[in-house]
Amino acid sequence: MEKPRAGFVPFTYPDYPPDMIDRFVKESESLVRDLGIDVVSTRPVVVYEDVSRAIEDLRKERIDFILALIVSWVEAPNFTAVLKGFFQLPILLWSHTRFREKNKLLTLGALPAAGVLRETLEEMRAKFKFIYGMPDEDRVRREIAKFSRVACAVGRLDRSKIGLLGYASMGMYTATFDHVAVRNRLGPEIQQIDQYELIRKVDEVDESSVMQLIRKMRDEWEISPRVAEKDLKTTARMYLSLKEMIKRLGWDAVTVKCQYELSRSYGFAPCIPLSMLGAEVTCSCEGDVPLIITQLMMHYLTGKTIAYGDVHALDEDSLVLAACGFAPLDLASGKPKVDKHTAICEGLLNSSQYKTGRVTLARLASSECGYKMHIASGEAGVPEPFNEVGCPPYPSMSVKLNGSVPQFADRMMSQHYAIVYADIKDELLELCRLLDIDPIVT
Repeated sequence: MEKPRAGFVPFTYPDYPPDMIDRFVKESESLVRDLGIDVVSTRPVVVYEDVSRAIEDLRKERIDFILALIVSWVEAPNFTAVLKGFFQLPILLWSHTRFREKNKLLTLGALPAAGVLRETLEEMRAKFKFIYGMPDEDRVRREIAKFSRVACAVGRLDRSKIGLLGYASMGMYTATFDHVAVRNRLGPEIQQIDQYELIRKVDEVDESSVMQLIRKMRDEWEISPRVAEKDLKTTARMYLSLKEMIKRLGWDAVTVKCQYELSRSYGFAPCIPLSMLGAEVTCSCEGDVPLIITQLMMHYLTGKTIAYGDVHALDEDSLVLAACGFAPLDLASGKPKVDKHTAICEGLLNSSQYKTGRVTLARLASSECGYKMHIASGEAGVPEPFNEVGCPPYPSMSVKLNGSVPQFADRMMSQHYAIVYADIKDELLELCRLLDIDPIVT
């Protein structure tokens, strides 16, 4: 994962012992660095004359968020003078509280100052979170670590580019998007290219690279007898072509419209090439832009491979997810199983069983006020075997929800839900807050 970068700004007051102030500032900065956060620090802002120097220090390097440390009482105008020019960034307002020195309980007035500043940030519409406590408190460490991951994800989204080959498949309204709104409100740039560019590249792939990859496939996969040598060759060519496009165009994620241009007209759906790429770059199918943005958010929060699935069943306390041939191969339980489409699509599909474990599900969607996100969590298990009529088994999982299945159904935002093997509900809620997304949790 990319390390978060914090602009560390201590705010203090001239009437307190300088050695005590200096000790608390150093302890706090050391804590932040120990959490694996890159720190761009300023000298303490004590009086108004320190403002310009602090601003200059913050502008020297790129930062993901501001950590505004309140060590003692501060003059509020000094605080806003430094930070107002950085309100486009997330701000973590951290206030020290009382402490003990020689068995005496003491205060430097930090929390009263933070009371003024917290409300000031809210009224000025800054994107911020307020935490309080001393550097030796575990809760403080956890809160800083979590916020730094979320703030880093927000920054990375703003610097990201998503490749879109084609557009939404089969008239799925929920897969469409407003390009300007996505760039302005969520961050990523979307670069749309037609599938012909991929088809053209497939024919240009070096044969020796194809044969080398096929040998690796045969060693690592459980391949159905229905799969012919030419199927593996097309798979290898499409995978290598997509990989080259992603690198050349600087894509951080990619979604491909398969139906019907690739799956029927060309005669080869990209299920397996995308399943191979899943461990290398965030990807999915059917040109679903809100889905791929959700996946990218989850990847930036965890550094993990992100899958997705269609909601195929809603049972009493669980749901069943399965995409029609796509699942990152590194998420298979055991050796990946590769089969051949027998209906609906042409080409190969992933027919593996997902591994089990703790998962979070999420889905982004448009709303009247901007965006909303549906979030759920649970335990992934093995579902009862099933298949779509005429098709081989899809990669699938059952998820026993922590929440209510009827409530999940009542708020379903599409058939596609992003999946990560981690419990990141709290991080997604914080991300929603920073990006003004309306969270819906079931």
